[in-house]
Amino acid sequence: MGKESIRFIHAADFHLERPMQDLLDLPEHLKQALVDAPWKAAETIFETALVENVDFLLLAGDLLNPVACGACGPAFLLEHFEQLRQRNIQVYWAAGTVDDPDRWPDAVSLPSNVHLFSKRQLEPVVHRRNGFALATILGRSNDGRESIRAAEFQAEADDTYVIGLAHGVADRDSLISQRIDYWALGGSHSRQTLHGEAPHMRIAGTTQGRSFSEDGAHGYWTVEVDGNHDAQITAQDVDTFRYITQTLDTEDLALGRDIRQLMTKRISRLQSENGARHLIVRWRIEMDLENSSQVGPAAIEEILSWLRREYGHGSCSVWSTDIEVLSPKSFPSKWQEEDTILGDFLRTATENRKTLGKNINLKPIVESETPGTPAWEALLANEDSNASMQMLDRATLLGVDMLRGHKVDLLAPTRRFGGTKA
Repeated sequence: MGKESIRFIHAADFHLERPMQDLLDLPEHLKQALVDAPWKAAETIFETALVENVDFLLLAGDLLNPVACGACGPAFLLEHFEQLRQRNIQVYWAAGTVDDPDRWPDAVSLPSNVHLFSKRQLEPVVHRRNGFALATILGRSNDGRESIRAAEFQAEADDTYVIGLAHGVADRDSLISQRIDYWALGGSHSRQTLHGEAPHMRIAGTTQGRSFSEDGAHGYWTVEVDGNHDAQITAQDVDTFRYITQTLDTEDLALGRDIRQLMTKRISRLQSENGARHLIVRWRIEMDLENSSQVGPAAIEEILSWLRREYGHGSCSVWSTDIEVLSPKSFPSKWQEEDTILGDFLRTATENRKTLGKNINLKPIVESETPGTPAWEALLANEDSNASMQMLDRATLLGVDMLRGHKVDLLAPTRRFGGTKA
């Protein structure tokens, strides 16, 4: 009998126990949609599996913490697993750390179509259609170790399509050495392609981003394998909210000093690029501190309120969380040339920038003010040059603000904490 085609879905990291984050000043009209977003994204995957009549669904861990979710979490999964069972669609589930198999309630049995892989040893499972072996799934739930041990995933040579299903940190070079046709991976919340050709390696990522550290599109992979074991792999988006950071630099502002007009153009482009979903946007603006009249806290707060009024409502709302004034790449030369405290301060900051802040020692200053706690000591001992430069830039901007009479107030709540409700 000749080889047959296979169609399956690869998803992971539902994290149904985790709420949406980075949302102080939570918009009242979006509250319910924000609560429902992770659940709706996961539900879309099950619905797609039914509509597309896939052969099976691969779940690569961290679906939910059944304790943190309460009864509604397991009930949600059981309902959708049962719908798949009625259509003879199998589910292969390699748990992560959050959905550790030991956490699943003992009194709640999984439907017969769901195979939850052991975390103690690798398990090979052969998927059949009408008695014919189509695919071999080599799966193991995460046992608490960070990395996936590729050497365990060994399959006997046969004609089936071989899939490695696991949750954890993946090393591309070690995975590629095994005889696996498709690696279905979970663990990272960013959807990724580790290897774009056979052997295919895909990380599904989370189905719904929950913070600005999880920005961009989120969803799952659909995989269609023909009789020759050639795979067509497509990314599908299911997120209903999308986190986006937008930066307006001095070049943008040079084209026109009307910040609102620039923001309107950006929002129009974002809505076009991201389709029918809500957007959560934070703004970063590199102001011309010398000439702009829209820098102070009152101006920034007014712009934030305007953004929320104009674009924060509707079926595809764009909710602006905050506006932060970035430290400029350089300050006006005439400020640095002043024979003033401001001039001395900027000249000192410039010299420290040239040395990447390596000559700055804050420890004696902090110890003279407050006892040095372990947290302070760890922070001051941080040797990350990028982090040091960011801290130096913000300290410089704060110093300039104070020496110029708080015309750019970094402590304004409208920029650091999201402002007041529109």
